[in-house]
Amino acid sequence: MTKTTPIRYAIVKSIISAPKLSRPPTNSNTSESSIDEPYAFEAREYLRKRLVDREICYTIDFHITQTNRSLCTVYLGRDKETDENIIESLLSEGLVELRQQTDARANDANNQRLVIIDEQAKLNRRGRYSDESPNAHIRNMKWTLENPKQFVDKHKSSPPLDAIVEFIRDGNTVRCLLIPSYYLVTIQLSGIKYPMLKRDDNSTNELYAEEAKQYVETRLLQRQVKAILDGVNNQNLLGTLLRPNGNIAIYLLKEEKYAKDNRLKIWQNYIPQPALIDIDSNTASAVNSKSNDSSLKGYQAKILEIVNCDVLTIRDLRDNKIKKIYLSSVRSPLNNNYPEKIYCTVYIENVNIGEVLISKGFAKAIRYRQDNEQRSSRYDDLLIPEQQAEKRSVCLFSNGSGLYRIVDMIGDTNKERAKGLLNILQRNGRMDGVVEFVASGSRFRIHLLKDNWIMSFLLSSINCPRVERRIPVSSNSQQQQKIESDEPFGIEALNFSKEHFLQRDIFVEVESMDRGSHFIGRLTTTDGQSVALILVQAGLAKIHNSAYNASNYKQLLEAEEKCRKEHIGIWTNYEESSIKENEYENERENNPENENIYESDIINFTDPRFRDAFITYITSDLKIYLQYSEHGRKLEQLQSELREIFNRTKPIAARFTADNEWYRARVEKIEGNNRISIYFVDYGNREIITDLNHLTTLPPGFSQLNSQAHEYELAYVRASPDEDDRQETKNALLDEIGNNECLIKVEYRQNNIEYISLYYINTKENIVKKLVEQGLIIIEQERNRRQIRSTLLYDELQQAQTIAKVARRGLWQYSDQIEDDATEFGFTGPLIFFYLTN
Repeated sequence: MTKTTPIRYAIVKSIISAPKLSRPPTNSNTSESSIDEPYAFEAREYLRKRLVDREICYTIDFHITQTNRSLCTVYLGRDKETDENIIESLLSEGLVELRQQTDARANDANNQRLVIIDEQAKLNRRGRYSDESPNAHIRNMKWTLENPKQFVDKHKSSPPLDAIVEFIRDGNTVRCLLIPSYYLVTIQLSGIKYPMLKRDDNSTNELYAEEAKQYVETRLLQRQVKAILDGVNNQNLLGTLLRPNGNIAIYLLKEEKYAKDNRLKIWQNYIPQPALIDIDSNTASAVNSKSNDSSLKGYQAKILEIVNCDVLTIRDLRDNKIKKIYLSSVRSPLNNNYPEKIYCTVYIENVNIGEVLISKGFAKAIRYRQDNEQRSSRYDDLLIPEQQAEKRSVCLFSNGSGLYRIVDMIGDTNKERAKGLLNILQRNGRMDGVVEFVASGSRFRIHLLKDNWIMSFLLSSINCPRVERRIPVSSNSQQQQKIESDEPFGIEALNFSKEHFLQRDIFVEVESMDRGSHFIGRLTTTDGQSVALILVQAGLAKIHNSAYNASNYKQLLEAEEKCRKEHIGIWTNYEESSIKENEYENERENNPENENIYESDIINFTDPRFRDAFITYITSDLKIYLQYSEHGRKLEQLQSELREIFNRTKPIAARFTADNEWYRARVEKIEGNNRISIYFVDYGNREIITDLNHLTTLPPGFSQLNSQAHEYELAYVRASPDEDDRQETKNALLDEIGNNECLIKVEYRQNNIEYISLYYINTKENIVKKLVEQGLIIIEQERNRRQIRSTLLYDELQQAQTIAKVARRGLWQYSDQIEDDATEFGFTGPLIFFYLTN
C-alpha cells in the first residue's frame, strides 16, 4: 500500500537499526544521563535535513500490534518506484546498521540490494566504517545552563547563534539545541503572547492553546534557525528566532492581524479600537496615523524639516499643504505630549526611517499594553533593531552621556566670542555647515560641522523683505516690545528659504560681521549654486549695493533684471517710475549693519555725535586712522612711560623706523627672511620689520588702554582708480589737516564700516568738500547710497563736484559733461568765468 500524506505520526523504519541519541537525566537532582552512540546525531541530522518540510510517501511493511508501531519504507517524493529510498540512502552513508535476516526475507531481492549497498559503504569507509575514532562522533550534551544571565551577556555582541528547534511547549515557548555548543535551552519568543498550555492535569488550557501549539509546530519543529538572545525570564531565555525567510514572531503577528480582521479563533469577539490608517510611499509615508481623518491613505510628500528625532514637517504633494507628523511607535530622547498628533511610518526609497533611527540607537520603540492597538503596523520591524542596538550598546543604550560640546556664537552674551573667531573664520575660507534654522529669507542659523560652532549668518550681496519681528524697548523701567510688521513677500521669502535650504548641507564663507555679531558672507549649496543668486532668481531678493565686489555680480544683475521685466515676486507690482523713489528703502531687516546715524537735513555742530579727533594716518585709498582727542592725554602718558621703560631695559615692543621710538603694535603677518608685518595700534600705520631686536612683548599694564587708532572712510566719496591721482589726493588731505585737531561725525555705517564727514575744528568748514572743489576726490554714484538719508551733505559735495567739473579742475580736466552739469546748477553766464576764478 502506498500513501501520499504529510508525516504527523511516528514511523519506525524496518530492516535497519540506527544508533541511539542520548537522553536527559530523569531526575533533576542527579547529573546522570545517557550519552550518544557514535554517529547517532549525524544519522538524525541526515534524516532531518532530507525529510523535514519535504513531501514523502511510504509503504507499511508490517504492523506490531503490541507496541502499535508500523514498520515502513520511506521514499522522498510521491512515487516509490522512481523516488529516493531513504533506507538505501542511510546505508550508503554508513550511518545505520542492516539487520540480519534469517527467514525467507534473507533471499528477498530488496534485501539483497540493501546488503550490496551496505557492503559498498564498508568498502568506501563511509560513516561508521571510517578510520576515525568513534568518540569523535559523540556530542558533549549540556542539558542545563548554570547561569542563564551570564550566558546571555556573553553572547550579546556575538552574531546570531545556530540552533535546531527540538520541542514546542506551547505557542511561544520552544526548546532549542544550540550548535555547536550543544546546549539545550528553553527560549520564549520576544514580542508575542499565545494561549498557554497548563502543565497541571487539574487545570484547563486556555482557549485555543492546543491549536496555537500545533500552529507553531508546523512552522518551527526540527527547523534550523538563528537565535538572537535578548534576556532572561526566570531560567528561560528570551529571544528571537530567525528562519531563512524572516523573523517567526513577525510572521506570527501578521497572522494575528489577519485573524483579528476576520474574527478567527480567539479573536472571534474582537472589537477593534479606532482604525489606524496605513500610508505608504517612496518619498515620505505615514503609517498608523492616530488622527481620526479616515481619508488619509498612502501618499507622497516632501520632507521640509526635521523638527525632532520623531517629528517631521512635510509638504503633502496631493494638495501642497504643510503638515506636521510624528514617527509611529518611536520615542525620541525629547518627546513632549501634545493633544493631537498624526503618527506615521515614514519611508524614503523603501527604507523605514524609524527602524534606521532605532538601529543606530537614536531612539527607542514605545512599549504598549497587551490590548493596546495604537501602535505602528510595522511595530515588530522596530523591536529587533532595538534589541540589536542594545546589544551593541550604541548611543541611548550606551553607558556614556551621549552629549557633545557646542560652541554658541549667537546672542549678546556671546558677542566677544564671535568677534574673537572672526579672523579665524575668514581665513578658513569655505567650510562645511548645516542650516539649523531660518529666521528670514536671508538670515540663518548655521552649524559649522568641523568645530561644532553655531553662528547667526546673513547673506551678503542681497536684501530680502523682512518678516514680523519684536524689538525690546525699555520704557519706565519696564521691558516692552515694539512690533515691526511683515513686508510684502517677507513670508514668501522665509518659506522659500525653509523649503530649499533648511537642514541642508551647505558651504559657508565668512566675509565680515555686523554690530550685532551676525556673520556676513556667502552660502553655496552642495551642487555649487549660490543661495543669494537662487533667492534673486526667485524674485524674493534685491541686489545690495555691496554686491559689485561679488564674483557673481553679473549673474545677480541679470537675474534681478529678468524678474523685474517678468514681474516675479517682489517685482510683481514694479513700475519704472516708482523704483527710484523706493530705491533706498527697506534694507535694515536683512542688513542691520547698514545703520543710518544722522537723518536731519540741517548740520548741527552741537550734536553730541560730533567728536574732536587727531588724524594719525591716511592710506592712499583714503582710509582714515584717527585718535579721539579726549583720550590724547592718556595716550601721551602711556607713550612717555613706555619710552622710559625701553630706555632702561632691553627692547620689549615695536620700534618705528622713522623716529626710532617704541610704540604699541600688533604682528599681522610673518614671512620668510625675518620679514614681520607690524600694525601700530595707536596710529594706524604699518611697517615691515626685519630686525628682531625691534620687536618684543609689551610689559604688564600697557595693554589696559584700548587701541587708539580708529579706522574710518570718508562719506559719499571715493579715491581715483589711478595710483598717482590717489597719492596726490592723500597728500592734499594731509596738507589741509596738518597736525591740527579736527571735528568728525559718523554719517552712516555700511558693511561694518563707518563713514565720516570731516571739518576744521575752528571754522567748521568741510575739509572733504574743499578737496572735491579742487577735483581731487570723486563723489559716489547716488545708486550706491541706499539707506542713507543725510542728503544735505551729499548735495553740498555734489554741487562742489559740479564746480570742479565745469572748471575742469583736477580729475575733471578732460570731462565731456561740463555744460550739462553747469545747467543743472543754474550757471547761465560764460563758462570762462570758472576758468578765471580757478
